[in-house]
Amino acid sequence: MRESGYDPTQGAFSVRFVTIGSQAKAEEFCGQHGMAAYCIGDVDKRTYAAMGLEGFNLLKLFTDPALKKRRAENKAAGFSQNWGATKLQDGAQLPGAAIVDASGIIRWVHRGAHPGDLPPVDEMLERAHELLA
Repeated sequence: MRESGYDPTQGAFSVRFVTIGSQAKAEEFCGQHGMAAYCIGDVDKRTYAAMGLEGFNLLKLFTDPALKKRRAENKAAGFSQNWGATKLQDGAQLPGAAIVDASGIIRWVHRGAHPGDLPPVDEMLERAHELLA
């Protein structure tokens, strides 16, 4: 991880993860990673739509060289997609990240260009600190 200017002792904010599916499914999945209390289920993907997150052409998922390389790296690290538990249309949902203030106003949004496109966590924390300070 790169050295960042973010100091976690300065300011406070909450982190939540929005997942596709019911609240029960979100808690079950996130619970496998010790994060059940931080996950919010979004059955009809309203949050994704509100953030302007689009779908991804699944054919590219299996043919794009950069994504094939990333999938191999993730598999080597012990991560993989559970296609048995994934609806095909949900597997095509592009990721995103947002900073929402206490009033519910979106202050910053990152819209993923491919399934693995999220900014590093330390960069998001720095941005949150800057925007919410």
